[in-house]
Amino acid sequence: MITPARRFGVQTNLLFALGLLLLLMLSAVKAQSPTPGAESAPARPSASASATEFSTATAFLVAPRLLVSAQHGLINRDRVFVGAGRGGKFVRAKVVATDDRLDLALLEADVTGEPFAIAAWDSVPIGIEVAALGFPRSAGAPGDQRITAGILNGEHQQRGRGDWFQLSAEIHRGNSGGPVIAADGTVVGVISHKLDALRTAEKTNELPQNVNFALKSQHLIDFLRAQSVPITVVPLNRSRQQRPFELFQQHSPSVLMVISTRPKSQAEPKTQGETRN
Repeated sequence: MITPARRFGVQTNLLFALGLLLLLMLSAVKAQSPTPGAESAPARPSASASATEFSTATAFLVAPRLLVSAQHGLINRDRVFVGAGRGGKFVRAKVVATDDRLDLALLEADVTGEPFAIAAWDSVPIGIEVAALGFPRSAGAPGDQRITAGILNGEHQQRGRGDWFQLSAEIHRGNSGGPVIAADGTVVGVISHKLDALRTAEKTNELPQNVNFALKSQHLIDFLRAQSVPITVVPLNRSRQQRPFELFQQHSPSVLMVISTRPKSQAEPKTQGETRN
């Protein structure tokens, strides 16, 4: 576990998620086939679904039918669904591969969209403008897709590893696994974690603001190539400067919400003093 960073693939007892679970349970009774299919997310929850835990994260297309997300957002690899968020359609996703060290998961699902191109890390300079796309929690519950903008602040090392970079684009719980994209539309990183501001304030008497981290694109490239995923890797195009609203319009269909569910009886025991997100 990375500390003092906080993970965002959080367990949530959310109204829309409860309703989604009920529909999925009813669908499972009608058809036992594991083939992915469209499933709508109703608005009303079920009392019987209260014995279920949920996690939410973000995923993005890297090849036809293949998405990347954060491994820590999958509390149950056997029940993973991806969709367009609140009020959208969700389909079952299969976990193809994971990497504990990089906290990455490769998912396969019957979804459409334009896969992202990935920027070669050695072409990415410190200080470029970046944007984060994902499904952060709003007022305690996931909502619609959001985009936030900032800059790539610098490289980040922790426990002797320099796998991440710091960015100023605002992120929240639910953003984990989402893409960090440059102004040319290429992926330069994957949202990973953020500094635990309250814990840091307790130790230093200073309250850090908006200190967020993402996995460098090179590690994403290595992970996907190890799985023989047909990805597109290109140098960063510094001459192409799209504004955030243009990036959102072009790339939001390729970014999806991830929901993973499990019965509370299967919940992992919490370690005393450990904060789980």
